[in-house]
Amino acid sequence: MLITIKDPLDASSSASLSGTLVAGSSTSGATDRAETRFQLQEILTIVRGPHSLKLGADLQRVRSTFTDLSDATGTYSFTSAGDFLASTPSRFRRRFNTESAQKNFYAGIFIQDEWRLRPNLTLSAGLRYENESVIRDLDNFGPRLALAFDPFKSGKTVLRFGAGAFYNRALLRTIDDFTLGQNTIEFDTDNLPVAARRPFIAANLHFPNTLDAVSPLVREFGVRATNFSRRLDPAIRVPESYQINLGFEREVGRGFVVEANYTFNRGIHLWREFNSNAARLPTGFKDFTEYLLSRDFANFRDASGARPIYTASTAGELVRFTLAPPSPDSISRVVEFGVPVSVFNLASVNSTTALEAALAALQPLRPDPSRVQVEQLAAIGNSFYHGLTVEARRRFSSRGSGFGGSLRAAYTLSRLIDDGVVNTSSALRVGDFRGERSRSLLDRRHRFVLSGALDTPRRLWRLRFASVLRFASGAPFNVSSGGDDRNLDDVNNDRPFFTGDASLIHWRRPGETLDPRLLEAFKLPAIGQTGNLPRNAGQGPGLFTFDLNLAREFRLSEHARLRPTIEIDNVLNKTVFTFGAEFIDFNALGPAATDAQRQAFADTFLVPTHTLRPRTMRVGLRLDF
Repeated sequence: MLITIKDPLDASSSASLSGTLVAGSSTSGATDRAETRFQLQEILTIVRGPHSLKLGADLQRVRSTFTDLSDATGTYSFTSAGDFLASTPSRFRRRFNTESAQKNFYAGIFIQDEWRLRPNLTLSAGLRYENESVIRDLDNFGPRLALAFDPFKSGKTVLRFGAGAFYNRALLRTIDDFTLGQNTIEFDTDNLPVAARRPFIAANLHFPNTLDAVSPLVREFGVRATNFSRRLDPAIRVPESYQINLGFEREVGRGFVVEANYTFNRGIHLWREFNSNAARLPTGFKDFTEYLLSRDFANFRDASGARPIYTASTAGELVRFTLAPPSPDSISRVVEFGVPVSVFNLASVNSTTALEAALAALQPLRPDPSRVQVEQLAAIGNSFYHGLTVEARRRFSSRGSGFGGSLRAAYTLSRLIDDGVVNTSSALRVGDFRGERSRSLLDRRHRFVLSGALDTPRRLWRLRFASVLRFASGAPFNVSSGGDDRNLDDVNNDRPFFTGDASLIHWRRPGETLDPRLLEAFKLPAIGQTGNLPRNAGQGPGLFTFDLNLAREFRLSEHARLRPTIEIDNVLNKTVFTFGAEFIDFNALGPAATDAQRQAFADTFLVPTHTLRPRTMRVGLRLDF
């Protein structure tokens, strides 16, 4: 049982202590997952003359059960520790039907023929078919073709070509997320009128007893979760990619090889989500700001006494939105012709009440006005990768009691474009993923790797040193408008307006002066507007790592070996900065911000707050037998 006491007051006087106590199940979003898998694989190889034919199958039966444990066993809330001791809770809530079970049968079958057309030319061709019962997608045929050609018939040069279509596996964890909410029932005494809550709890609930799904109270007062829900697109399908590779490899000296490869990878039908129940902008308006400014909105009480837009005790009968310079007071009240009007400033910098009022005013514009956010998972994402890798490697054979080892250097010039970093990314504008296409958060234009291994001779105890040195240019990062839903689509991924030179948006070291042109170029969108800053517009810090391993192998017997190792990460203990997050917030400070607050923002904006691995050492002992 979870019990916490939160006291917002100064504890200097015991008489002033007060707080809220919560006792019950997890409230931190804990989850559980269990999977049962049966798998059968078989490959048959038939060799006839120049042909090597392979046939195979992979059959899997999977049952996956996902459980959302948040409030799954009930949570009692108390207004004070005294109420807890007296067993008089102020609230009880519990969620039911929080388990989602998926059954999936996967079948993959393939046929491949490797045909040696000539001594210096080999052709490989194959076809693979995959099907998963959890998603109705029946056309997943993946042809593959590859060629290997030695133009000089010397055995030292090879040209390679390969192409094929490939299919991802259905992500059962994501499917669970988008099916679970459709069945979840919530029982919460806070859904009752305020005056009726405590009498209802006293008459029907007895701490620490809880309710179950078949309780008459749950059947009468439980409600299906509709504030936020998820669903799968009817046309959901398995993501796929089309890959092409061209390669050249040449041995130019004893043990020295150079290689170059170009790779293209096109991903389609990638999983993305969008709010299918977002408000639809009426014809004739360029954005929701213009629509909200166009008229006053009725805020009369309904039969239950609730107001549709603004429910504070000082709320007016009408709600009006204005667009004025930000001020400390984002909400005001006027009386016109005897009618009180609540006035909200859409230019407000940090008023969550103004945001909530604007969303409530747009509620009738939703496809289903009885619900709020409905995230729909659809196969509408895309990605594009181009990469050229040039590599040189050399092996050094040990002669007698000398040294041996290998050395490899590789440089990659690449570009990765996508419209979302994960399979549940949302676009800034609802469903407009083409407008989100930009450098991926995983894109590093230049990469260089130098790795080597050195085997010492017997007189130096036959030690093996292995090291890896990596350099990479900076990856991009996103600039957020502070995590608020400024464009009123229910998703907090908004970005600001930017009118300056985008090349100025780059990371800076702690203590480095911020270019004043940056703060002048950023502007927070008005509530109802969408910023123009592209996705991943910032340039982050580069990458540097140098790791070293030391090992020694002892042969204990013919079948037993002992291998002690020492592994050192970040040998030079170099500080490598990283933001550690997708979004870096632009904080548009309000007019009431102090000089100290403004200076603090100027000192920290675009400064990374995380670093990669410090120098660490690990000592291990491995026994193989």
